[in-house]
Amino acid sequence: MVSHGQVIDMLLFKGMEELTNIIDHAKQRHHIIGQYVVRREGLGNDSGKKDQGISDFVSKFYESNYS
Repeated sequence: MVSHGQVIDMLLFKGMEELTNIIDHAKQRHHIIGQYVVRREGLGNDSGKKDQGISDFVSKFYESNYS
């Protein structure tokens, strides 16, 4: 059985590894945006309905970076 301490240690290790990759530029800007900024559905929303809950700022950000 895995203890809570081991799970916390693993999550801290993975977080530090991710931060190191970002700082060392192992990940490019579009990788970071795709992983942490863009919705899980992806950039295109083919359903035809307007995104709800997305601020005007975020909508303009998407347009300026992915157009």
